Amino acid sequence: MGITFVLASAYMYWQKTPHFPFGAPEVRSLLVARGFCGFFGVFGMYYSLIYLPLADATVITFLGPGLTCWVCSKLLKEPFTRAEMIGTFVSLIGVLFIARPTSLLHAFGPSAHMSAPESPGANAGPNPSDASDYGSITPAQRLEGVAVALLGVCGGVGAFTTIRWIGKRAHALLTVNYFAAWCTFVSLVMQFAFPSIGFLLPTNLKDWGLLIFLGTSGFIMQFLLATALSYEKSSRVTNMSYTQLLFALGFEKVVFGHTPGKLSIIGSSLILGSAIVVAYQKSTFESKEHPEESGAQGDEEAQRGLIANVETGEDHERLPLQDMQLTTLR
Repeated sequence: MGITFVLASAYMYWQKTPHFPFGAPEVRSLLVARGFCGFFGVFGMYYSLIYLPLADATVITFLGPGLTCWVCSKLLKEPFTRAEMIGTFVSLIGVLFIARPTSLLHAFGPSAHMSAPESPGANAGPNPSDASDYGSITPAQRLEGVAVALLGVCGGVGAFTTIRWIGKRAHALLTVNYFAAWCTFVSLVMQFAFPSIGFLLPTNLKDWGLLIFLGTSGFIMQFLLATALSYEKSSRVTNMSYTQLLFALGFEKVVFGHTPGKLSIIGSSLILGSAIVVAYQKSTFESKEHPEESGAQGDEEAQRGLIANVETGEDHERLPLQDMQLTTLR
């Protein structure tokens, strides 16, 4: 986040972005709320990775789009259709398959994570040197990871809603800057408040390279997301985030060598399928609701072309005024 803050500030200073660095007075409270909510969104995601595989933690964040649509429908009066409501409910069912609560999914048999033998140090969590060792995770620790991931979902929903609320009243990088500055500040304070956390720096060139790559990638992602939310409805933009699942499943297999279990695949399919259906239903609904927009846009462009020809004095086979009026009447 510190890297993101430096890159965003340098770019806005170089481009002389209006209202840099604090934004316009009428949106500063929303910018602060965006940074506050965004911190919990990031914290929930990263903390849940201690107890959840990458694909499972990523899929839980897919609850965000449906909840964002609902919040925006209440606060910003954006439409929230029945298809989107059903999609959100199906996504919740998918999360149950991923979380695998024993009381509800016992009929499917014990999962690989729950049936693994516990080691003497299971209560202490996975070995920090091997973050991919999830065999020693207990059901209580897994439930904690799911709960924190859901907290991250709420933070992400708040961040998406405030960005949509701000709209074009602030540059996209201003929202990114508030978010990065708040995360950096809270992280530094927590490191001093809890000495057990400690402050560590990369020890070799590889670690520095990974850190810089992470910061640069996060900067690009946050900038593109904020820009998209300022121009388009929240439901359209947030549905694009579901493509993360394909990359998460692929990296989970390639990097960590983990093959998702049957229940994780079922839950992921439910969430991803509901997102695809919601996106398709929404585009179809809008095309039926406003079929005249394309024709009206074409007429407007044609009128602009006629006006431009008149103003420039061009006579490209222009008819007399009387003939033009008669042609229009016919």
